[in-house]
Amino acid sequence: MSTTTYKSSPSCAKVLMLHGHGQSGQFFRSKTRFLQPKAKQLVLNALQQDPSQGQVDVVEFHYPSAKLPVNPDKPQGEENHTWAWGYGDIDEDRIRGLEKSIKSIMRYMSKYGPFIGVMGFSTGATVAAIITSLLEKRKSLCNFEFNTSHPPLEFAVSFSGFTLANPFYDPIYSHITTPFLHVIGTLDTMIQDYQSSRLQECCENSFTHYFMGAHYVPRSEEFVRALGRFFEEVLLLKKNKEQSLEDDQDEAWEDCEDCEVDAL
Repeated sequence: MSTTTYKSSPSCAKVLMLHGHGQSGQFFRSKTRFLQPKAKQLVLNALQQDPSQGQVDVVEFHYPSAKLPVNPDKPQGEENHTWAWGYGDIDEDRIRGLEKSIKSIMRYMSKYGPFIGVMGFSTGATVAAIITSLLEKRKSLCNFEFNTSHPPLEFAVSFSGFTLANPFYDPIYSHITTPFLHVIGTLDTMIQDYQSSRLQECCENSFTHYFMGAHYVPRSEEFVRALGRFFEEVLLLKKNKEQSLEDDQDEAWEDCEDCEVDAL
């Protein structure tokens, strides 16, 4: 196992941001730039009230790109602005190239971490779930190599996420305990309800925010408030815990938004 010693400044919290299929880190950054100031403030508000975290005054968002070309049949470099985490049918196949992508992300986290959480969009959310699970279980699974001293994440956020349905991947989805916020568009035609539900069901501390929209990251104030509540629940050490996380989630995540936003 890697013996990396993290030298990250104690005043800086880092969040990993993973793009979708056919995108890049730069593209995802441009499409979530609106979210950064709000998310930074929400994270800071929670961390600054958590005495175990020490003083935190900066939040960094890291946007690595996948290493596989979105179209492997075209010459390398022809589409170097669009990337994929793997190739295959999410409902049937063992995804080609995914092991390489997970290894690349683990190396990135070891080099630039530690990270307190991860946010992923679509296929990036699938990668986020795998990374989250590996960091919890502290061992290699499903041909995904675990070779890092990076600590488990404190939270994960999935936008239009899903699981890989081939039974080969079942161990990676067993009992994910890291608090996980699932952000789901009720009009999403790219990711079906049953695909999103599979990811929700394998997360033991699962929170869900529905919005009236399709396959994109929502911009509404309703979503920002839901994200704030989520950060408070998973990062804030409350002095008076009157209710369990499970009781709070049953109450908190039932409403749907009625706004429209631009698509990713």
